[in-house]
Amino acid sequence: MPSTNSTSSNAYTTYFVPGYSISRHIMFTHIQYHLGPYVSVRPFTYQQREGYLISNPGSALTKSQIEDLQYMSRQYEQQEAERMIRASGALDRADVYINRPIPVQQRYGH
Repeated sequence: MPSTNSTSSNAYTTYFVPGYSISRHIMFTHIQYHLGPYVSVRPFTYQQREGYLISNPGSALTKSQIEDLQYMSRQYEQQEAERMIRASGALDRADVYINRPIPVQQRYGH
């Protein structure tokens, strides 16, 4: 349940949103669209679940707004997976898998 802090004339609502299927990039770049310019969001763990702690004047995100963020996150992750596949030289769209391990150069020793 969201808590409300009234330290000034504006009441702020602070609440946790589980991060399941919400990209960090999307949350940080699109949250103001839903809640306005005074929203504050940061990564947060609550009861061993990762997600976001949000504080804003007014009401909490609605189910519809959260679903919108999830949809945008799926689109973003798919686009990024395709970009990374193209950068690795694979051209076949069938090769696109969002959670595909991407080899990175490793250095051993110093």
